Amino acid sequence: MPSQADEEIHQLSYLQKHMANILTLLADSVEGEGDDSLVLTMETFEHLGFLVRFSEGTPLSQAATFFANSDPDMPAAPVPAAQVHDWISQNISSSLEFSTEKSTSKEVSQQASSDIDVTMADANATNARNSTPTGTNPAYFRNTTFVEGFSKTSVVKHASDVKGHSVKVLNCHESVIYILAPLKYVTVYGCSDATVVLGAIGKVVKVEHCERVHIIAATKRICIANCRECIFYLGVNHQPLIVGDNHKLQVAPFNTYYPQLGEHLAKVGVDPAVNKWDQPFVLGVVDPHDSLSHPAGVSDVQAESATRLDPDLFTNFLIPSWFGTEVQEPTKCCPFPLPEIYGVSQSKKLAALEDIRKTIRELQIDDNRKKELANALHAQFKDWLYASGNIRQLYCLQGD
Repeated sequence: MPSQADEEIHQLSYLQKHMANILTLLADSVEGEGDDSLVLTMETFEHLGFLVRFSEGTPLSQAATFFANSDPDMPAAPVPAAQVHDWISQNISSSLEFSTEKSTSKEVSQQASSDIDVTMADANATNARNSTPTGTNPAYFRNTTFVEGFSKTSVVKHASDVKGHSVKVLNCHESVIYILAPLKYVTVYGCSDATVVLGAIGKVVKVEHCERVHIIAATKRICIANCRECIFYLGVNHQPLIVGDNHKLQVAPFNTYYPQLGEHLAKVGVDPAVNKWDQPFVLGVVDPHDSLSHPAGVSDVQAESATRLDPDLFTNFLIPSWFGTEVQEPTKCCPFPLPEIYGVSQSKKLAALEDIRKTIRELQIDDNRKKELANALHAQFKDWLYASGNIRQLYCLQGD
């Protein structure tokens, strides 16, 4: 799997190559010839926030010289797409140069450190320093919470555990990660065989290079790149954006809640009445020259979209009640309406469960046989806990 620095370089190169086509898709046609016939409004320009972001909390339009300081009482004049392309290309080139230098210096540093003999005390000190993320921008890391490197465990982050407005979930495997907080940005990168539950995300969720991961997210936007065999349970106000080399992705409606969810959604501006989970937008084609994700010698093909999860496979995800804190108006059910076909499937499952309960209650057996039946049911449930890995989650969470 490529390092995060390599992935940043790859993403920037991808944007650099396809930005002209992206702007053509976003632009409005006006009277004129050549480049002057395509323009972008400030509102349309903000849609590029799916793909690029400048400083924390700064709208993209305020970072651009041609829209910055526009009169809020007057609509900003549209800008030629060619001018936007030039500005973005310059910024991408600068970022590429910076990322390449950073990646190269890191490789040199790693090579140098591998050639030097160190004492055990020095090695331990080095490991301690490297156990937390470092970077060239200290303010960035002060405003970002990292959940990194967890394996075969469960992790819970509440609002009080999060610094800033951004969380990065990196390289977690066979784990369940709960981020139950109102945030602006979340990145899930390099995870496998995990479940990640995201409370309320007001800007965008990015999921990259993940395999066999279940993402449960209530968010304004989500961007999915280079993922395989993942299922996304979404409450999302805008179309999910799918880019890069993805395989066997599935989407489904949002399927959980916790007491503070309604409050968190309102705080970050996510509208539970609007859910475009089943309208993924696929951008671009798979690049045959991309050695990171595509074999050589294969022609360009349309990037793969996501399919809807079979309603019979849809289940609600239960967040343990002891995670909650006292709130005046707790959320007691999933705030995003469930599509009818999924609701019908859920009703059938509940009816079947009630039939089983009724059958057990009405069994005409003596107390000894009832005890044997109860023991058999408990044994089967315990076997399921171990087989599914959920027993680990019980132990981890009770320990917290």
